[in-house]
Amino acid sequence: MSLSTSITLADGTVYEQPLGLFINNEFVKGSGELIDTYDPHTTKLITSVHCATAADVDVAVKAAKTAYDTVWSKIDQQEKGKLLWKLGDLMEKYGEIIGKIDSVDGGKPYYTNCVNDIAQCVALTRYYAGFVDKIPGKHIQISEDKFVYEVQEPYGVVGQIVPWNYPFAMAQWKVISALAAGNTVVIKTAETTPLSMLFFGNLIKEAGFPPGVLNILSGYGKDAGSAIASHMEIEKVSFTGSTTVGRLIASQAAMSNLKSVTLECGGKSPLVVFPDANIKSAVTWSSMGIFYNSGQNCTANSRIILHESIYDEFLEAFKKHTAENWIIGDPLEKTTTVGPLVSKVHYEKVTEFIKKGENEGLKKLIGDEPVTLSSGYYVQPTIFLDVPTTSELWQEEIFGPVAVVAKFKTYDEAVELANATKYGLAAMVFTKNIKRGHRFASAMKSGSMYINSSNDEDIRAAFGGYGLSGEGGAREMGEQGLLIYTQTKAVHVNLAVEEEDDEL
Repeated sequence: MSLSTSITLADGTVYEQPLGLFINNEFVKGSGELIDTYDPHTTKLITSVHCATAADVDVAVKAAKTAYDTVWSKIDQQEKGKLLWKLGDLMEKYGEIIGKIDSVDGGKPYYTNCVNDIAQCVALTRYYAGFVDKIPGKHIQISEDKFVYEVQEPYGVVGQIVPWNYPFAMAQWKVISALAAGNTVVIKTAETTPLSMLFFGNLIKEAGFPPGVLNILSGYGKDAGSAIASHMEIEKVSFTGSTTVGRLIASQAAMSNLKSVTLECGGKSPLVVFPDANIKSAVTWSSMGIFYNSGQNCTANSRIILHESIYDEFLEAFKKHTAENWIIGDPLEKTTTVGPLVSKVHYEKVTEFIKKGENEGLKKLIGDEPVTLSSGYYVQPTIFLDVPTTSELWQEEIFGPVAVVAKFKTYDEAVELANATKYGLAAMVFTKNIKRGHRFASAMKSGSMYINSSNDEDIRAAFGGYGLSGEGGAREMGEQGLLIYTQTKAVHVNLAVEEEDDEL
């Protein structure tokens, strides 16, 4: 099979799509069976890519280790920064193509989703490009005769496994910070959305990165993913995906060389609206927080908790706003704000949750309208009302444009409802009372907290979760997002050394 193919997108865009594994700055054949990738809007085959097995992972790790030992660990920090800055420029230059690849491969609305993803990736790359030569250290004066200095050093070879909901953006959250910290990388993409990161391999070469610094593999989790998590020469692994797979990754890492692990897993984020909130703003943000990216967000505010005094007003405004602003359609159309779910398998999972809600007798605010498109894995934005905390729809991550609503009377009840989850990735609160907002933020068991907004993370701030949403201390983006790819070395310096009798 060829290592590349020409692809013509529905809007007429033509580009050359790499198909091989990207190892040592070259596209090579994989030793596994080919992976077919489909357009979730048309449900038709886009192309097939080469598939990595454990043997290919081993080749990639060897390339990464050689690059780290002989080149990357010896390059001046400012030179690494220049390479990253150039990479950011190339992301911007090819951003339209990358965004449209993600749109077709993953069903993401191009104009309202993918354009934002690329802009964030460019900003993130430039942020870390400027951080490369500013990695902090620490001096500790122990006594007159002794001091200790601590330095942050890279791990060496880092393994990364990324999800399908943000094929390019989530990969960049991991890749750029790991490279900026001084590591080399072996990354596995999701089998359903491999295309944009393979295209990114061209940018790595064009920017001038040495061979082996970044290696990109298409492959299945049970083969390539497991090989990364358990490889004895990978010193750290970072994973974003389901909690179930996260547990497996952590187990494999522990049973191999006890490598460091960063996990960002599922979520079931609460959004609480107090009676003094700006209802219009709360409606706008909460609808974005559940319907953006077709609800395929780990931080989606999928539990909306309303004070009883504004319950009817909020829901009436929410229903009207959704009808006017959240439009199902072809991901490449400018008017589309809700695209298809990523695959048939995921579509069936989400619709099964909706059927469970219906079987429980739960009332809907919206969601009964038929999808009029002739093809595609589309689900109407759906809201279930007055859902008890015992319902599976309240407890489990649906990962689609589906939310549940409950009401509360008191502040303490709102806190209890919001924390009634095994996840702890994010939480949102709407109130004009700044004291209440901060008090509520303190009460939430979540890694991210949004006061009067939702899902507006920033590249300069840490992102991660509590509980089953991931490893509690691990964060991505911001300064912490770089430091998680370093380990601390303490150097003890003893000055109390007897002077030798030396005439010189």
